[in-house]
Amino acid sequence: APSANISTKLSPTCARDVYDEFGKKIKIILDGGNCKIGLESTIIDLTRNPTILRPGKVTKEKIEKILKKSIKIKKNFKKINAPGQLKLHYSPGIPVEMNKKNVSKQQALIGFGKKFKIGKNYFNLSKKGNLKEAANNLYKTMREIKKRRFKSIGVIKIPNKDIGYAINDRLKKASNK
Repeated sequence: APSANISTKLSPTCARDVYDEFGKKIKIILDGGNCKIGLESTIIDLTRNPTILRPGKVTKEKIEKILKKSIKIKKNFKKINAPGQLKLHYSPGIPVEMNKKNVSKQQALIGFGKKFKIGKNYFNLSKKGNLKEAANNLYKTMREIKKRRFKSIGVIKIPNKDIGYAINDRLKKASNK
């Protein structure tokens, strides 16, 4: 899973992203290949009542099954006590708008699934409609959009289940909404 990001920026998912992000500020980059999971890990606070501080691949449902109890996902943070809790985080450096259906030619639209149309400014996270594949493609797609110099990113509605919840968490923080 990725994690070596500058605060508020997208996490790198491969060695090239690390170099693009940090340049000559670091002396060595160990290339372990592309991340198998495109999103950062799930963070759980177990000090009192189990609470998810940052959703990731390990879903709320999986954690509840293991703990045999209901848990909460914390959404509002008065105190930052874990990575990924800033209001603006995982940002590609251009505006991100959630739940869009159409965009102008200067904007990119990120979609999901078989029915999503294809075009110069349309990017599909998973043509198969696979949320794990979508999670793995999210940051690399956002980086590609920025490299192509689009002015902003619109994102169609992503299913809010399983790892889709974590995808939407990252998109919401990237859009600062």
